[in-house]
Amino acid sequence: MHEKDRKYNGWSNYETWNFKLWLDNDEFSYNRARELAKASNKDAGALASDLRELATEEAPEIKASFYSDVMMASVREVNYYEVAQSLLED
Repeated sequence: MHEKDRKYNGWSNYETWNFKLWLDNDEFSYNRARELAKASNKDAGALASDLRELATEEAPEIKASFYSDVMMASVREVNYYEVAQSLLED
């Protein structure tokens, strides 16, 4: 599948849309993302890095399996820079 065919609800892919959806709808994640955005001094690259770290820190620990591999592959597909830009525009 070509990357441009992966767009989802205006986002670069499903994983990015889903990550932003959870950031906006989970109180802890929402507040943490807002704190990170304020601390970033409008640096989208730095914020993207912080968001990637947040996503991996919050990932549940599950034993090595097909499911853990798929979950972490999805976490890696998130376009954190796109999410960071969106947060900075808000």
